[in-house]
Amino acid sequence: MLDLLRRKAQSPYLQATVVIIILVFVFWGVGTNQGNGRNTIATVDDQSISYMEFDQALERTIDQYKDQFGGSLPADFVETFGLKRQVLDQLIQQALIRKGASDMELYVSNEEVQDNIKTMGVFLNNGVFDVDRYNEVLRSSRLTPKKYEKSVRIDILGRKATDQVASFGHVLESELLSWFRYENEERQLEYVVFKAGDFQDKLEENEEKLAAFFKEHQDDYRTLPQVKLKYISFLFKDEIDKLTIDEAELESYYQQHLDQYSQPETRQARHILLKSENNDSEKVEQKMQGILAQARGGEDFAKLAEDFSEDSTAARGGDLGFFGRGQMVKTFEDTAFGLKEGEISDIVRSRFGFHIIKLEAIRPATTQTFAEVRESIENKLIQERGKTETFKTANATYEKIILSGSLEKYAESGEIPIVETDFFNKNSPPAEISGDSSLINVAFSLKKGELSSLIESPQGYFIVFIDDSQGPVVPPIADVKEAVTADFRATGSLDLASQAAEKLLTAGREGDFQTVCQEQGVSRLESGFFSRAKQTDKDLPAPVLRDAFQLTEKQPFPKEVKAEGNSFYVFRLKEVKKTSDDEFAKVREELKKRIERENQINIMSAWMEHLKSSAKISINKKLL
Repeated sequence: MLDLLRRKAQSPYLQATVVIIILVFVFWGVGTNQGNGRNTIATVDDQSISYMEFDQALERTIDQYKDQFGGSLPADFVETFGLKRQVLDQLIQQALIRKGASDMELYVSNEEVQDNIKTMGVFLNNGVFDVDRYNEVLRSSRLTPKKYEKSVRIDILGRKATDQVASFGHVLESELLSWFRYENEERQLEYVVFKAGDFQDKLEENEEKLAAFFKEHQDDYRTLPQVKLKYISFLFKDEIDKLTIDEAELESYYQQHLDQYSQPETRQARHILLKSENNDSEKVEQKMQGILAQARGGEDFAKLAEDFSEDSTAARGGDLGFFGRGQMVKTFEDTAFGLKEGEISDIVRSRFGFHIIKLEAIRPATTQTFAEVRESIENKLIQERGKTETFKTANATYEKIILSGSLEKYAESGEIPIVETDFFNKNSPPAEISGDSSLINVAFSLKKGELSSLIESPQGYFIVFIDDSQGPVVPPIADVKEAVTADFRATGSLDLASQAAEKLLTAGREGDFQTVCQEQGVSRLESGFFSRAKQTDKDLPAPVLRDAFQLTEKQPFPKEVKAEGNSFYVFRLKEVKKTSDDEFAKVREELKKRIERENQINIMSAWMEHLKSSAKISINKKLL
């Protein structure tokens, strides 16, 4: 999911759709000519993007993600997904579009600005533009009418520019028909498959050939580096098994960390959501009043949610499950936490639309008693203390080894047993240390005669001495004969299959394919019909089908054998079935929309690249 968020954040707004392109956020436009001072985070030619504008845009973007994911985000969300740079890129892109509009000498009249504002739902009162409401909304957003109307003018100007560029995506009728024929022309192949596994019995295998193969590929059988260790271990479990914790200390820890054992109140609710656009709020609210009357009249709330709700929870009767404070938008949360069990709310408005909420259950705040958590506290403290004591012992021992001059001299004291291993490689360590990758990695990073520092692992601490080491060597063939034989057979059967396929392809080009297949004793198969639009066949891999569209009646064979996995394909174009133009009328409109959309996206991308390459863009990275 997380891999999907990253892609959406990186997609520029104008590439999301050609016809609708978000140029400016609702209340804040990117200003121009604000200077290049310390508070400017980026400039695009003579346009400046202030840090305040960037910060406000970032805050709105974060709020949008919070709304989508239950009111909270991971602490490192902004950094992990590069959200700051994504927001800045969007603001720069908006500035580039304004630059493009200016280059086109486009103009926005005062009347266009006024008409645009008068249709915005946020300024309407009973469906009519309300000047007092307009001024009130602007004041609450710390905007003057002059500044806001300037941002609207910039917004309209940008839309005009993008609409004008996108208009070049128009497709001619002749192009549509050509596309239809290109995508729906059907093809059929005749082909032969040579599978490597079918050639193993045809291999000539003897000791001489195996020896030659081994000599040619001997580097593939070199052994891994090996080491021989002497080490001392200090395991956490050894220290933990000896520890006990005083009862008073357990109770003290509980009192000091009481918040860790408390659960806040949570509530389970269902809701019905009707989404609202800018200019339809009155109509939507009237519809919601009717639904509310049904809910309070005894109709099954879950059934009403299934029938009417425009939220993803509709399929489960509007059930939101249990949630706590801080997980829902504030107006929704305040209402839900003010209801009694079974109570249905009045209509609640949020940025998502209109809600009706039914409270299903209340799970009161709880605090676990000391008796309930005593064992877990004891385990936690013993684990922590055991690790601390283990480190102290390991560290003291390491100092003694250094003072002794060597591990060998320290061993004479007999204080702690030293374990010795035989030679082993990284992939097959002794069982007693096989789970300690940190220890093994350190061991193979040291040279013969070197002593490690203190190595921490999930099991405890280790001190390692490299008693001996061996580099990679080529073993005698007798030691790896089984692997050499398997590789010889696999490689040889692939070679034979490839050679047989090449032989058939060469002969097929020179004679009748069916006759050649009979002469060479191979089974000739036929595919079903497939097209570029429906490029599927149950027996042929996609690369073969793709290559089939490069074939013609004059050149029915591919340039070379197609290898896929352990199989080789020789194929020939058998038949081409032209499209029926009668089918064109059925898909014409859908095809036209798709091709025009693709054309528009390509044109818009090229236009943006041109704007970007011709603009002087600078970014104050310190402010990021």
